[in-house]
Amino acid sequence: MLQVVPSGSLDEATRKQLQVSRRRFRLARLLRSTEEILSHAQAGDWEAVEKQEYLRQMELAACFSETDHDDSQEVIEALAALVHMNKEITRLVAEARQRLIVQQQAAEVRHEAVKRYDWYE
Repeated sequence: MLQVVPSGSLDEATRKQLQVSRRRFRLARLLRSTEEILSHAQAGDWEAVEKQEYLRQMELAACFSETDHDDSQEVIEALAALVHMNKEITRLVAEARQRLIVQQQAAEVRHEAVKRYDWYE
């Protein structure tokens, strides 16, 4: 909702409400970017995950740099959703990392086999 305020200094209540609105907007943007990261991680697009994560780190810093806290149910639920999505992203990253380790080990075994074969010829 758009609110018209007189020019000049804002009263304390209006200033506080503007801060809360700004923080909720940042939190909503943070949720959206986290959802995008999760989507990219589920698709295995790790380059996009890396790019989005960099931007998300800046959003996190901006969102939680303010000292005023909003403990409303909406904010608590948004933070819970962020934590849940972060855990899922972490799980997907760990799985991808483990797959890469297995692939690297298999490549090393193949390389050693080729070297031995070449040595016997």
